[in-house]
Amino acid sequence: MEKDQTGVVAVSPLEIVGILAIFCTMGEFTILTPSIAAFSHHFADTPTTTIMLANSITGMISVPVSILSGSLLPRVGFRRSAIIGVLIMSLAGASPFLFPDTQDYSVVIASRMAVGVGLGILFPVGNATIIAFFEGERRSRLLGLGVTVQFLFALVYTTVAGFLTEIGWNYSFLTYLVGLVPLAVVVAFMPEARSFALTESSTSSSALCAIRCTPRAVWGYALFALVVWTCVTTVQVITSTVLDERGLAGSAESALVINCCGLGSIVCGLAFPFVLRLFRSRLFGAAATMAVAGIVPCLLASDALFYAAGLFLLGFGGSAFFTAAQNAAGNVAPKSCVPFASGLMTAMMSLGPFISPYLFVASMGCIPPMGTNAVFPVLIGMGTICAVIGFAHPMKALAKERESRKGDQNTQ
Repeated sequence: MEKDQTGVVAVSPLEIVGILAIFCTMGEFTILTPSIAAFSHHFADTPTTTIMLANSITGMISVPVSILSGSLLPRVGFRRSAIIGVLIMSLAGASPFLFPDTQDYSVVIASRMAVGVGLGILFPVGNATIIAFFEGERRSRLLGLGVTVQFLFALVYTTVAGFLTEIGWNYSFLTYLVGLVPLAVVVAFMPEARSFALTESSTSSSALCAIRCTPRAVWGYALFALVVWTCVTTVQVITSTVLDERGLAGSAESALVINCCGLGSIVCGLAFPFVLRLFRSRLFGAAATMAVAGIVPCLLASDALFYAAGLFLLGFGGSAFFTAAQNAAGNVAPKSCVPFASGLMTAMMSLGPFISPYLFVASMGCIPPMGTNAVFPVLIGMGTICAVIGFAHPMKALAKERESRKGDQNTQ
């Protein structure tokens, strides 16, 4: 694999398949979402916040690991990091299955902490590889396709976990072993990106140097993305609890409803280049507006179908927003900062699920009469603020995407 005379890297179709296989393993954050209610029944003496900690602690662990992993990708290697991350995540995630009779919830917590380490190692690799190899509209298309693949497998994870939970609370953890299938594709076809992503002088840079050389705009896009992604993950995390309380669905049905959020993300991934051309620098405002429009039915729903429709809109809008933020960060980050910037952005994807249960509990404390519904108006407010900012302040980095696309056309 070499660069041609124009500096474009020639990547074969099989190597692209190997890159996209990484995204197959990145939807694991949805595995426990249909099982939270079942955990509450099995561990009846465990507080709700502790039950939800199993879902959120993965994000808490993976955030610093993602940032560190992103900065160390040039030394460790993109491909090696992907393999190590998937192995840790899959094996550690499946381990609670071996303890069906335990009443000690720390077994689940310990497993999820190890999953956080594996996920943190893995998360920066996919986007960093795409940003390293591709530019312009091809980058946008593959970043969107990566989102599609990620959430397509999230559908698989959630569906399998939901039905396995019907067998027993511990069976849902076997879903992690699904990740070993795309791992085989990564091993067979994924190309190594570090020699194309960085200059020789940057391969020895420390994590501290990577932090210092990262433009402030990247940090801004990361924070911006975190707010909207927290809206998405909060609704996902609480769906099984809300539907159970409203008497609308059990574990298996909740999994199908949650899948509608992933389905929205899948459609968004396929449509992202078109959406980017349609809204251009106003994409952040449009995507946040759609996310807010998806939360409203979740607040008002008296049947599972209406709730599912809201999740579809939320998944589409939230994924469009996050993908735009990743794209914008990739456009403004120097090549030497791409791995760290990717780690930072994917850390935000992990931090959202960590914040979600605490935002849920805090909202109920602030608005007691609304009970479990209290978080929905809070999320609507958060999304509305992002929409107003997105419309009032067009993002210049997305304009750079259009300029890069024109440059691609001129070289053809």
